[in-house]
Amino acid sequence: MNKTLKKLENQKIKEVILYILSQTGCTSYYILMKIMFCAERRNLTMWGDPITNLEYYARKHGPVPLSVYYKIKQEKKGEPSDLSEILSMVGEFNVKPKRSPNMDYLSTTDKESLDYAINELSSMDYKQIETYLHESVYDRVYATNSKHYTHTDMALTIGASAEKLSLIKENDNITNVLS
Repeated sequence: MNKTLKKLENQKIKEVILYILSQTGCTSYYILMKIMFCAERRNLTMWGDPITNLEYYARKHGPVPLSVYYKIKQEKKGEPSDLSEILSMVGEFNVKPKRSPNMDYLSTTDKESLDYAINELSSMDYKQIETYLHESVYDRVYATNSKHYTHTDMALTIGASAEKLSLIKENDNITNVLS
């Protein structure tokens, strides 16, 4: 992948995190990652494309973007990561933003999907979110060796139509050819 494109994609991930934290305030990294998952699946179902290039995996407590999870774990240990410039740990489980998001990185549809996911999970606590995201697709993905969610898996978690799943697969194929 082109270095410039990779840099832009990584910056977008940071701006997504900052956007969520700007809307939720200081929140647990668990909830942050669940909002990210729900926003991605919403965007896939609505538009056929993800918001970011993150890969999601089924973990014991639900789906997470592993690269973000590992970077936050580094932060917890006091080891710098490329998230050090945008967030700080508050206690053992909470993160807070160090700056406002740069909205130039987020499209209108990105923002709509992020807002939807924030609202979707805002009235739930940790255990309710875990139960909510432990549905049949999660169970199937978690039972695999890789535990990796495909984009179609993510869209299936909220009942995407066959037509939308076909669009997602087509967009994924195009992305794979171009990368």
